[in-house]
Amino acid sequence: MDALVDSLIQQFQDSSSTASIAVAMADDSIDDMDLELEDELDLSSGGVTTSTRQPETDEEKQQRIMDGYISALPFPSESPEEMREELNRIVSKMLIAAEGRHWDHLLAWTGAFNSYVFIPSLELQYIHSFASTLIRLIGNRLGSKRKLELNELTLPWARLWKLLELEMWPKKRMVMTNMSRNLHNVLLHLAEACCDYFAPSEIPKMLDTFLPLITKETAPSMFTVLAAFLPASHAHTYLPFMFKSWESFHSYKIEDSMISQFAALSVAHVAGTASEYGPEGSLPWKDVGIYSDTEWDMIMRTCLASMSASKGGSSTAVHADRSNPSVFKKNGQRHAWLAQIIVYSMSVDGPVRPLASEDAKPESTTEKSFLAGSKALDSLDRRVLLTFVHRLAAEFSTRWNDELLPSCKTPLAQRITVDIKRSFVQVLRTPVLLSMFAKDPIATTYAQAALKHLSILEPDLIMPQLLERAFSGLETVNETHRTTAAIGALAAVPSALTIRSVWLKGQKHLVSLLEMCLPGIDINDAIKTISTSLFITTALQFIKIGDLNVEGAVPLAHDAPGEDVVMKLEGAETPMMERLKRKEMTDEELEEDSLVKHSTAGFADWVVSFFRRVFALYENLPEEGGKSGKTGGKTEETVLKSLNAALDVVCANLSDKLFTLVLNLVYEYCTTNARSNSVRSIGNLVNSMARTRPRETISKFLPFTKQQIEIELAAGASSVRTTSNTAAALPSDTTFHWNLAVIRAALAYGGADLVEFKDDLLSLMNTLRKAKNERGYSGFGRLVNRTLATLTGTYPLEQRIVNPRQWKDPYFDRSHHYSWGKQFSNPKDVEVQWHVPSAKELEFAVEIFQKIITPAIVDLEALIQVPPTSRDGVWRNDFCRMMYLVRSAWSGASCLLIEGEKTGGDLCIDENYIAGITPSFKRPRAAFALSDPADPRYQSVKALKDRFGKLLHHSFLALTQEAEAKSEAADAVDASIQLVRALDIYLLDYGVSRDTIVALKRQFTMARDSVKTHPKQRSFPRMVWIKRAALYGYSRMFQHTNYRDRSALDDQLLLDLVELSLSPYTRVRKHAQSTLLAASAYYRRAWRFVLPRIIEELKRETAKGKDADPDRQKGMSTPTPPFTLAQALTSVVTGALHILSDKTVQSICCNQKVSKPSIQKLVARITSDSLSCFTEESLAVTVYLVPLPDVAGACATAHLVNGMSPAEQPNLAESKSRTAFQAEIRQKRLGKLVSRVVHVEWRYREYSIRYLSYLLCRDHPLLPDVATLLSDYAISEHPYTRAYSQRGLTKLLLHVKMRSFSRDSEQLWGSQWLNPLRQDIPINDPNKFLQDLERPFAGGSSDVFFVDKEQQGFLTWSNAAKAYRPPPRTGPVLVWSSDTQPSLQAIRSVINQQWIQKFIILNSQEGSKAATASSVDLRLENVIFLKSLFKTFEAEFLEPLLNHVDILIFSDDKYQQRAGFEVLAGALRGSKHWALDTQAQVWEWFSTRLPRLFEHIKPDAVVMWDAFLNMQLVERDPRRMQPLVDFILSQKIDFNADSAFTVTKRLTTIGILADGLGTRIESQVSRMIDLYFDNIQTPYAEVRAQIAVNLGVLMGIQWHPRYRTAGELVAACSTDNDALQIRKADHLPRIQYFIANFDQWRQERLPPPRVSQSTYDRVGLTLLQWVWGTAHSARASSVFPYVMPLLPEIFKMAELNDSSELQLYSSAVLIVLSTISPPHEYVEPIIDSLIGAVKSSPSWRIRLSVLPVLQVFYFRNLLNLPDTSVQRVMEVLLECLRDENVEVRETAAKTLSGVIRCSQRQSIPLLKDRFTRLARRTKLPKRSDKEQLATAIRTLHSAVLGLCALLDAYPYSVEPWAPEIIETLARYSTDPVPISTSIRKCASRFKQTHQDTWAMDQLAFNEDQAQALSTIVSGTSYYA
Repeated sequence: MDALVDSLIQQFQDSSSTASIAVAMADDSIDDMDLELEDELDLSSGGVTTSTRQPETDEEKQQRIMDGYISALPFPSESPEEMREELNRIVSKMLIAAEGRHWDHLLAWTGAFNSYVFIPSLELQYIHSFASTLIRLIGNRLGSKRKLELNELTLPWARLWKLLELEMWPKKRMVMTNMSRNLHNVLLHLAEACCDYFAPSEIPKMLDTFLPLITKETAPSMFTVLAAFLPASHAHTYLPFMFKSWESFHSYKIEDSMISQFAALSVAHVAGTASEYGPEGSLPWKDVGIYSDTEWDMIMRTCLASMSASKGGSSTAVHADRSNPSVFKKNGQRHAWLAQIIVYSMSVDGPVRPLASEDAKPESTTEKSFLAGSKALDSLDRRVLLTFVHRLAAEFSTRWNDELLPSCKTPLAQRITVDIKRSFVQVLRTPVLLSMFAKDPIATTYAQAALKHLSILEPDLIMPQLLERAFSGLETVNETHRTTAAIGALAAVPSALTIRSVWLKGQKHLVSLLEMCLPGIDINDAIKTISTSLFITTALQFIKIGDLNVEGAVPLAHDAPGEDVVMKLEGAETPMMERLKRKEMTDEELEEDSLVKHSTAGFADWVVSFFRRVFALYENLPEEGGKSGKTGGKTEETVLKSLNAALDVVCANLSDKLFTLVLNLVYEYCTTNARSNSVRSIGNLVNSMARTRPRETISKFLPFTKQQIEIELAAGASSVRTTSNTAAALPSDTTFHWNLAVIRAALAYGGADLVEFKDDLLSLMNTLRKAKNERGYSGFGRLVNRTLATLTGTYPLEQRIVNPRQWKDPYFDRSHHYSWGKQFSNPKDVEVQWHVPSAKELEFAVEIFQKIITPAIVDLEALIQVPPTSRDGVWRNDFCRMMYLVRSAWSGASCLLIEGEKTGGDLCIDENYIAGITPSFKRPRAAFALSDPADPRYQSVKALKDRFGKLLHHSFLALTQEAEAKSEAADAVDASIQLVRALDIYLLDYGVSRDTIVALKRQFTMARDSVKTHPKQRSFPRMVWIKRAALYGYSRMFQHTNYRDRSALDDQLLLDLVELSLSPYTRVRKHAQSTLLAASAYYRRAWRFVLPRIIEELKRETAKGKDADPDRQKGMSTPTPPFTLAQALTSVVTGALHILSDKTVQSICCNQKVSKPSIQKLVARITSDSLSCFTEESLAVTVYLVPLPDVAGACATAHLVNGMSPAEQPNLAESKSRTAFQAEIRQKRLGKLVSRVVHVEWRYREYSIRYLSYLLCRDHPLLPDVATLLSDYAISEHPYTRAYSQRGLTKLLLHVKMRSFSRDSEQLWGSQWLNPLRQDIPINDPNKFLQDLERPFAGGSSDVFFVDKEQQGFLTWSNAAKAYRPPPRTGPVLVWSSDTQPSLQAIRSVINQQWIQKFIILNSQEGSKAATASSVDLRLENVIFLKSLFKTFEAEFLEPLLNHVDILIFSDDKYQQRAGFEVLAGALRGSKHWALDTQAQVWEWFSTRLPRLFEHIKPDAVVMWDAFLNMQLVERDPRRMQPLVDFILSQKIDFNADSAFTVTKRLTTIGILADGLGTRIESQVSRMIDLYFDNIQTPYAEVRAQIAVNLGVLMGIQWHPRYRTAGELVAACSTDNDALQIRKADHLPRIQYFIANFDQWRQERLPPPRVSQSTYDRVGLTLLQWVWGTAHSARASSVFPYVMPLLPEIFKMAELNDSSELQLYSSAVLIVLSTISPPHEYVEPIIDSLIGAVKSSPSWRIRLSVLPVLQVFYFRNLLNLPDTSVQRVMEVLLECLRDENVEVRETAAKTLSGVIRCSQRQSIPLLKDRFTRLARRTKLPKRSDKEQLATAIRTLHSAVLGLCALLDAYPYSVEPWAPEIIETLARYSTDPVPISTSIRKCASRFKQTHQDTWAMDQLAFNEDQAQALSTIVSGTSYYA
């Protein structure tokens, strides 16, 4: 642990976490671009370092990265020394909080670091947070550079596993009494992140720990654990075991675990022995990557099955998992893992073959067959395949780029080559391009994502065909979705279209594509408009839009530039420019440059057309309206957002001439139009112009708009007073609103440029004060807001593709296409042009406050002095206008003023407050315009803001007086809303908000990801670096916004918000609550200050009873987390808010008497929310009392590393001194609260009972009052109260057991308490141990032990087993601790005869939700409750309960019978540790009634009986219930009895016994199996079905490899082919006996309708049901030894038409078997059996049913088939082509097509010649000779089907031989059916699959062949 903490602290100190303290980067998205910069890159020069350069230290590297951030800021940052000092302070505070056990403070200080320790009873939220922090610190993401090297950190795995094990399999009573925790998934994720830091030397110990826990039931969970814990180093020690286990277990979850593990290993060991794990720890490369041929075939077989490509039905692995589900909820990424395995196993293993990337080849053939136009593939399968294709492309791109880095360790021989890359892209090209036009949008999205990678890998292969399809889709619309799909595909490949280094020929197409996409801007087609906008955005965001054909341009065609020109181009360095200077450009490059230059001449026309198209869209928009003034609905808003993004990009990248052109165009439109439906839209357009050229935009629009606004206001515009934004705008005000929107948008940017127009702007603002309409004065407010934000903010001025100096270079205008898509690898090369407020700008801002805002404040101060009775509509309008103006101004000036130190606020100091460790952070330097308190401007603005705050409080008082006076209170809602929003501005609009940071982060992430092609990409366009710098700067400012101190005025305003939150008006209440919630998140301890006031108000209203105001109660109860009473209540209990009264719960409960349904609903929600917050960990005091050596050791080590200043020593001492005090306070509070809840009035008992059941904590003393209350209400008439009481009592009794059997707190909280009878039995000899388990128990035997839970012995054994000694004969066995006795006595005093009588009556009732089925099941909660009573009190209540049970279990009422079974189950299960004599009495009572009870079981009680048996038999030593076991085993079964139900009942009971006891009855299994096989032909179908089920259970019991140690098992997996014994077939002789008699039984079959009574049908159906059940279990692979000899008979069964059930099961079994992966040695025999069935069967129906099975099995096991088997498949398919039955022939042709496509391409020439010759020599005789005609038609049809199969084998390409085949088919297109029909179908498929590529495919046909194709596609006509 010391090494762990030392390494983590070193990581924290040396990493960029230092910067995160100053900038609060809560996510890795920013430093992703820095943390993995390769050491070889010298970022100071942008080149590669030489060998003489001294390597950087980690500290130097981190400082360099930090300098990259700081250098981009427009203000000075802290020095490294200052940041280091702050870091040390934070670490010291963390250590102090940890040593003092102030976990909430530690959580607050743990922003980037925490200790990795297990602390008993630590709250779940802390564990979640600490785990997340550790994962982020390690940063061990697949494929990324490590933050900590393997030799720098070693983590212990055992403690993590100990905690995970407790969460995986908690005690049953704990599960029932605790809500879902999800902690096991968190811990599993932590293990996955840390596994590489577990010592490889610990792998044997891990295997010794994990493998014994693997059973058939736990396998899905434990293999997930194995994959999470095992490190990648030394994987050879466990890899053989993993493959053998994968082969043996039939489970989808296990497959996922294996594939994820192998994917991680493939990536980690891609370098083979040169990997970071060293020669000893690395996996050497074998046949395919790190895998042998056999292992690779197994992976690829799973890959094929995962694609659903075989179309052969669903896998049974998912069904097998339902029987034994995994405890983990882990989202599988199977396709991504498979893609990683394939890509990271590629290497050169021979000559390059056409279209050959061998690893991806099996999948690619499937993809080509089923993608795009294939109707056989449903949308889900298409999505699956395209997801896989996308992941293949992405992983290949990642590996390719990784291996280009100098630091790549992969040996050259193992790297992927250019030839592999080209072949890989060729393989995926066709399916991806064909999916461009898929109608499924999700599939299309995946195809476009794949195109993004493929177009960069091999643009010459992808782009020509992509452009051909795109031009076709844009020119002629064949289908409605094609245009949109084409535009979307173009948007996915902007790099290939704009960057010369990616694809030289792409730039010349850009303008043409843009022109063709313009019709896509259509308001009537939202999707097309959005796609078009996206394409414009992605294509133009990294280029300059300008004409290269200008005078003096660089001559690029055929002559090199002159020296003077070359010298001028030195500022635009790109690889192409360097070649240009050296005059090394090729003729092709010169030609392409010429074409690009000429194409840019179309930019001017395109820009004009684009803006006119935008204008047309604006004119057709729906009218603006609604509360927020939106244009239309969500669709229109989305369209406008996407279009605005495109406008921003276009305007930002226009050349000067084009910008002037656009500015004039927009000006003309704005000055000649005024449309009410596009006011907001035109503002956004002008905003885009102003963002690029603010000065030109303002100077252009200000004079005209100012004049128009003055004219309109003078004419009466905005003179109708309104205060609501829901009022419709007057048509007469349209021109005013239009011009106001235009000028407001023009002023959004510019900063210094605004000063030039200061007088005009001030004049305009004074004029706009006349606006009285809500839309008018709100527009005025937003104008002031924009102006002040522009003047006082610090922000980047532009985000162009190159630095400003280069952009302005006139020579850049003539050669900017060289810089399209330019990327920067060093952030220091990016010059960020910031706007920083100048002195003149600040003077202008202050002047606005003085001349515009101050008069408004004066007016407001005068308004609030008006008496409430004199306030009319004019008053409210003036109030809203002025308040809107003032709050808008302060919102715009949020970055103007830095807050000084605040004093006077209530810190809510209590006895637990420690000032020294209360979180407080040093504010980093940020871009506030005024930061010097001595500055007169600062003082002036500060005084005005204080005045504004006081005004808000006085306004609140004034509006409160008005509400109290009831003077038109409803009309005051708008004024109150304005006040709340002003409070929001005052309290929260400081610096930047969290929402702003989130938005900026999202924009940065989107910009980065749009150009990111692989994880380690470190070169990005300039815009991305600028967005990163902006996010960094704003993040520093956010630190000032967050965690602010409060002044006395702030506290007063918070209280005002509390009162407004209780308003009777919903709008006011919701706005105030939202603001209050936000304020609590930003101000220190604000929620501690506010919540007591809310609760006091709630209690005050509750005390009023019927006179209470329901609206105020609703306001106080509205759940707005975390401001809920749920949070308050949790805080009371946990001690965070001890100042709150313990009457809080009573106040909540008493709200039940409020009759208003809405309040009742809210109270119920509060109760549920609060209960979800109560975990035992949150109530524990143990965490403050027990020794924590891990924490102490970690802190001691950290002190040595970090040191501690003398100033912190008193804080440490005070923190430690408060530990015991904290525990005492928490103990008192909980006791007081529980006492209060106990005494809540009876009317509110349900809620109080629920609280009590959650407030019970295992380390708190048990209170007798609680026990009494829960016992009383355990028999409540109210079902929910009764259920909650029983649940609480169960939890209380569980705590009795915990407290009595735990020696210390670690045992108490770690569920490791020890029963006095518990002992560990060493397993030295497993055989002897098993013999001991079968030794009969005679009363008094001292050498016998009971083992209840069989948790090991399936695969391996551990060193010891958990066992129990037999209890003594008499006396109490378990003695409960003295502190629990009062509570137990209280329970005894309640449970008497009357209690028991009522309990039985209530549980015998039908219940509120009556069962609709004929049977009812036992209620587990009732059984657990009764078991807890019997466990605790032993036989004290047994006799009266059994007296009732004696009646109930023999009742004919099923509900009474259920109650009897529940009591009996609880008693027998709870008697485990009773004295032996008492147990004997109970079992004697039960044994005497058992025969009668068993006979009394009727069909409607079978479910209850089965559940009862399961509860008794599962996880229980059979010797504890020997009478029950003996009774079941002694049952005589007459398989020919008169009653089928009686026989089935006995068989079911035996099956439950076998399933429950497992290997404990293995000695009986063989006898039972023989008995079932002997009676397999019983006449009853239900009996035979149960026999099949029992056979599966019993044979499953016999499967247990059982190795002594994990080492022996792992060694066996390396040497033994059947290490896990799945090929073992002990009962094969019985199957062979049936096979030997099947022929005779078939001949003896009875005629219908008695055929089902035939011996053949009975035996056959039973065996099929057994095979079916086994195939759906975890041991499905073990069925093949039995199935192999059965296959011929199964084929025959499928032929029987007179037995539908037998035929159905036989066909289903064949299909299911084909979907299961058999052991590899069975593949060839199975395929031979299938071939033999087809060849030898005289029935065409058998051939027809076997062919689909053959097809599925062939495709799924293709890689395991030898060539001889493949050849035999070909032969049988060719033979079937000549079958007499048409359906057989067509099925054979379809199968043949797939076989050729996947494996027999070399046979195509021979097959083509064969079919062609056969067709030519077959002549159809005259119709009169029917026999010869039929033979000739069959022969000719077989030839035609063979030719069609060859065409279908290549559905999306035209092979050289295809036109000749089509010409041959055309000759027979008019022949009789079915020949002509097959040809037409083939032609239809050919047309469908080639329609997208016909422009190219038609070139393969000559004139005659084209005519032939036309003939068979269109047919002939009489009129032709």
